[in-house]
Amino acid sequence: MKYPNGYFKAKSCRACEEVFTPTAPSQKYCTRECRGKTAYYERVYGISEQRVRTMYEEQDHRCYICRSVGFLIGKNGHTELLAVDHCHDTGKVRHLLCHNCNRALGLMQDNPNLLRSAAAYIEKHREGATTIPKGSTLK
Repeated sequence: MKYPNGYFKAKSCRACEEVFTPTAPSQKYCTRECRGKTAYYERVYGISEQRVRTMYEEQDHRCYICRSVGFLIGKNGHTELLAVDHCHDTGKVRHLLCHNCNRALGLMQDNPNLLRSAAAYIEKHREGATTIPKGSTLK
């Protein structure tokens, strides 16, 4: 075994600052509870879980775009009602968005021109919009 248990010097947990003996060189937290979501947020976005909590507070626990409280997505362990939105070009974290708004930006490739065009399209067809009866088709 390359790194036997107990080989590493004790260090402070990044979350609670309690001293512990890691079992791997990359171990930064003493327990799963301390690791929490911080490891994910740091790895993916370069921010702490505390920063995400602060963003929730700053946004009044609502989506920055549509102001909804968000929703849980899927049944695969997601526990956040809002998603961390970031620029795919720079990696810079922007705000928290509901999953629909976050997905919409992604599908529109974060392209303001596409988003403006989509908004214009909706506005154009909203003015004289009529309800189409079920089962009928547009001609």
